[in-house]
This record gives sequence, structure tokens and C-alpha cells, in this order.
Amino acid sequence: MPRDAEAWLAERGIEREPIRVPLEPPAPPDTPDEPTGAPSDASSATDASSAPASDRVQDAPPIGAREASRLAGQAAADADLVADEARAHPPTQEPRLEDDVAEAMAFVRRSTSATPQAEGRVRTKLAERGWPSAVVDLTLERARRERLVDDPAMAVALVEERRANGHAPARIRRDLRERGFEDDVLDAALGAAEAEDPQAAAFAVARDKAATLTGVPTETAFRRVAAFVARRGYPEGLARKVARDAVFASRDPERTAGH
Repeated sequence: MPRDAEAWLAERGIEREPIRVPLEPPAPPDTPDEPTGAPSDASSATDASSAPASDRVQDAPPIGAREASRLAGQAAADADLVADEARAHPPTQEPRLEDDVAEAMAFVRRSTSATPQAEGRVRTKLAERGWPSAVVDLTLERARRERLVDDPAMAVALVEERRANGHAPARIRRDLRERGFEDDVLDAALGAAEAEDPQAAAFAVARDKAATLTGVPTETAFRRVAAFVARRGYPEGLARKVARDAVFASRDPERTAGH
């Protein structure tokens, strides 16, 4: 009859649950020369029967489909809770140094695109905008490689430009120092200009200006030339002297011809 039941179940694809049989507890090791008063076999059996079930059963019964489905659903719900918590409280990360340097370099490019600036001025601007010293140092290093800042070359170019406009060496030094150039850079760029005779240089400026004022009265031309030379950075007394020489020297032939 059991055979027929198993055949009937097999024909219908029904698997029988295996029957778990508890294992016998392991026999205690042989102990030679057992001392007198050792526990009897009855007490040993009592100890074995009182052992935990996990020691007496080989495997726990398998989990049914319903229980497995419930556990899987609970695990998915726990995962959703963890994901929601992570989205609600994202970890704060410090901005990377490379990102800061890239942003600072963008500022340097904008700042120097219209007007060349000394490295000292650029450093001050970066610090005023809150960049830490490590970012400022790396930014200026890259700016030098890209020739966005080059104090020696820039100072020479600015000195030549201002000398062509008649500026005195003293004014050039003052202006470039205010723009952040160091004195050692200015010494190299202004060495030749500062070695010139200041009176001769001022007279050349006054003569060129006087040549543009031949159509105005002499005294008016004198005042305009003297003011022009003084604005170029020459001392006022020197400016008046060279202005008088330049204006009257250019008009002496006219006076002579009028007499």
C-alpha cells in the first residue's frame, strides 16, 4: 500500500517532504583508566538528552515557499528604506583641489584678458575671493606656464609703452608698483630710462607738445605745455622751465621775422 501511494504521488508530480531523523549524539571518546566515581551510563544518557536540539539534529527543516516570499518582500522593503535615507541625507564631500584650481584659472583668464596684470595683483585678487593658499599657488603656477602672468616681460612692455607717451621714469615706477610689480622687476625694466638726463627727456616731451600748439597765443601754449609735462610725472619746476624753452624756442624765428 505505501508503494501505491508513492506511485500515485509521482504520477501527479508531487514530491514528498523528506523525513528528518535526529542523529545519535556522538559517543564520548574512550578514556582509559577511568577514575573511580565516573558517571554511569544512565547519567551520560541524561546529559545527551539535555543537549541543545541544534546538536542533535543535522539540518533545520526547509523554508516553505510562503515564508521565502515573505522574507524576500521584507528584504526589498528594507533596501528601499536604505535608499530613501541615502537620498534624503546625501554625504557631504569636500570640493576637489583640481576643481578649485580650474575655477580660479577661469577667473585669471577673464581678469587678464583686457589688461595685463602683475602676479602680485593676481595673487591678491585670488586671496580676496577666498581661495586657500594651496589653490592660489597652483593657479599662479599654471598661469605662468600659460604666460598669463610674466612680470619681467610685462614690465618691459609697459615701460616702453609709457616712455613712448612721454611719461617720466618716476611716474612709471609709481604706476607699475601700484599694479603689483615688485621693485626688483621694475629696477631691471627702468634701468635705462632712469639713467637718462631728466632735463633732456623732459625738454623732448615739451618740444613735441609745443609743436602741436603753434596756432595758439604764446602764453597759452606755455601754460598748456607746462601742465602737460607735469602730468607726465616731471617735477613742476622742471616742467615750467622746459615748457618755456620749448615754446619760445619754436617762436623766436617768428619774432625775428616780425621785427
